[in-house]
Amino acid sequence: MIAGFSKVAAVLMLLGTSGLAGQENDGPELRLSVPVTETDTNVIHWAINDAPPFHVLHGEYQRNGICDVLTSVVHRYLPEQQLSYLQMPQPRISQALDNKEPVCFPCMIYKPEGEARAVYSLPTHFYYPHHIITSAATAKTLRALYGEPVSLEKLLDDPRFRLGYPSGRRYGVLQPLLNEHDPYLARAGTGGAVAILHMITSGRLDYTIDYPIVANYYQQLYSRNMETLEIAETNGRPVAGAIGCANTAWGQSKIAEINKVISRIRQDPELLEVLQLWHSNNRSDDNDFESFNQQWLQKFDDSAAEAAQGLRQ
Repeated sequence: MIAGFSKVAAVLMLLGTSGLAGQENDGPELRLSVPVTETDTNVIHWAINDAPPFHVLHGEYQRNGICDVLTSVVHRYLPEQQLSYLQMPQPRISQALDNKEPVCFPCMIYKPEGEARAVYSLPTHFYYPHHIITSAATAKTLRALYGEPVSLEKLLDDPRFRLGYPSGRRYGVLQPLLNEHDPYLARAGTGGAVAILHMITSGRLDYTIDYPIVANYYQQLYSRNMETLEIAETNGRPVAGAIGCANTAWGQSKIAEINKVISRIRQDPELLEVLQLWHSNNRSDDNDFESFNQQWLQKFDDSAAEAAQGLRQ
């Protein structure tokens, strides 16, 4: 378990599918989606969902997901900001941002150009690129047919292979390509990523698209081997993780506060520990994740500095 994560004071009300379950634990209150207002100027309302290993709401690694720890770390360096959690399915989180509700989501893909729905922090960390996740048998077949990295465009056009992913998930640079293809299954409800991997191991689906850390979580929890295949269209580009808040005055003020302490957040030992935990699972570059992460954060900062210098000239 990640040391120190239970230090956040208050009561955690864990939610079952039918509502409040009444179980208590250390931590802030966890609520169903309820009205919140922008008058809560000293509170960050975090929208979270059941999506391990980003958020782990129950079980062996409870609250040791990357974004569970990230929210805790944010408040370590912004102690004047109170902590509030709102549990929502992924589509509801997207809707809340679209509706300009005063919420932040800690597990977003950084977009340098921003967007209407959200304002982003500077990157908090980097992920390895999205991969195809599948069974060993299907991985062998896909390598024989397409080589590696696999052309996702060609694979999506192949009707022999069934794609599934959690409803509401977005895939960065791959999203325009996925928008052109309906998946065999877009699974709604909680625990979508794990449910999809269960369906792959049982032969009901052939593959999904996700970060390697999702396969690592599944393997650690269920001792079932999953294989990951590189995707040609990502060109090996890592994915920058960031915090997103509603694109309102409230959200912009929260992001401004977070960006003031972003360097401390990035170097926090607890965050680095949980990133290493989920990025390590029998990979040849297991021990290189921290240097990979720091290298790409430095590249981002250098590029931003160069762009700012260009604007000043």
